[in-house]
Amino acid sequence: MSNSNASEKEEETGNHVVLFIYRLPKKNHEALVQLGKQANEMFKKVGVIRSEVFQLSNTQDMMGFTNISKTVSANNDEEEVVLETQTYRDQKHLSEVGAIMEKDKNAVLLYQQFMSLIIPGSCIFGEFGRIKV
Repeated sequence: MSNSNASEKEEETGNHVVLFIYRLPKKNHEALVQLGKQANEMFKKVGVIRSEVFQLSNTQDMMGFTNISKTVSANNDEEEVVLETQTYRDQKHLSEVGAIMEKDKNAVLLYQQFMSLIIPGSCIFGEFGRIKV
C-alpha cells in the first residue's frame, strides 16, 4: 500500500479517538441503550466517523495488569462500568463536529439526558491521536 493510500485509509477509519469511561446505575441500562440509538443517529448526521459503547465484562486482573474496575471502582451490585469511543479524522474534525453539536438543540438535549442517567461526577475522558507504528 502506498503512503497516500495508507493516509487515506487512516483518515477514513480515523486518527483521533475520544474515550469516555463512566459508571451507570444498572437500573438505567435500558434507558442508555435507547438513548444511544438516538445519539448514534445524531452522531452520523454531524459527521462522527464511528461511535461505540461497551460494558465492562471482566473485573479480574490479568498478566500483571490492573483491571480498570479497580480504578473506576463501581459498586458491582448496583452499577456497571461503560466505555464509549468516538472516532474522528483528526483533532480539527473533532473541533468542527463539536461546534456543530453545541448549536444543535437535539444534541444538547441528548447530552442532558445522558448526564441524567450516569453516576454524577463519574465520567472521565481523554482524546487520543494515532501513533504510527
